[in-house]
Amino acid sequence: MGSVVLVAVLLYSRHHKSAKWWWRPALGAGFCGGFTTYSAFALKMDQYFEGRSITEAIVYAVASLLGTFILVFSTHELLERKLVK
Repeated sequence: MGSVVLVAVLLYSRHHKSAKWWWRPALGAGFCGGFTTYSAFALKMDQYFEGRSITEAIVYAVASLLGTFILVFSTHELLERKLVK
C-alpha cells in the first residue's frame, strides 16, 4: 500500500505544481519511506527459511513483488487517466 501511496504522490506532484515544496519529500520519503519498510517481509522470509520452507519462501517473495508491481502499475494508469482529463 505504501508503494501505491507513493506513486499517487508522485503523479499528483507532477501534474499540480505547488509553491510549498516540502510536502513532496515529507510524504514521499518520510511517510511512504516509513510505511514501505520491508521489515514484515523480511521477518516472514526469515520464518520460512528457518522452517526450511524454501518453496513457500519463493512463492511468498514472487507474490509480494508481483502484487506490488500490479498495484503500482494499476494505480499509475488509473491516476494518470484521471489527472490528464
